[in-house]
Amino acid sequence: MRLLSLVSTLLLAACAPTTTVNDLKGPLVEGERWTITGADQNNDKMSGEVVVPAAPDYDRTDRRWAYEDANAYIRYTESNQHFEVWDTRDPKRLLVCIVRQPYSAGVREYVGVSVAGAMADLDAVFAKLSGTGTKLTGGDCTVKRGG
Repeated sequence: MRLLSLVSTLLLAACAPTTTVNDLKGPLVEGERWTITGADQNNDKMSGEVVVPAAPDYDRTDRRWAYEDANAYIRYTESNQHFEVWDTRDPKRLLVCIVRQPYSAGVREYVGVSVAGAMADLDAVFAKLSGTGTKLTGGDCTVKRGG
């Protein structure tokens, strides 16, 4: 009977995950400096900078990585390798560049669609996207890695 109990315990231990969600290493280079340039949805100039935060969180259900600290938020989606970069240093004018091309370690520059404003303004902009037949026109932005 003890042998059966020991075998059961060993089998359960072998099936247990060896890493937690916080122990995983994400696809982006932590500590790398990125710049955001371009114009927002109102054609106002945008110029921001983020440093990729360390220790990203991983959502296994959505297969998304979230890199976040007081100055930056970057969300990376595994399924399509798309990402969005938020410069959150100024809460009155958050800068967002949404990139819809795959991230690749060898690519240093990406183009995307940009929006900017306080969180309440951005919530209103994004709420338009949930409406049927509503089209959002954002600005144009560029994210440069290592810049």
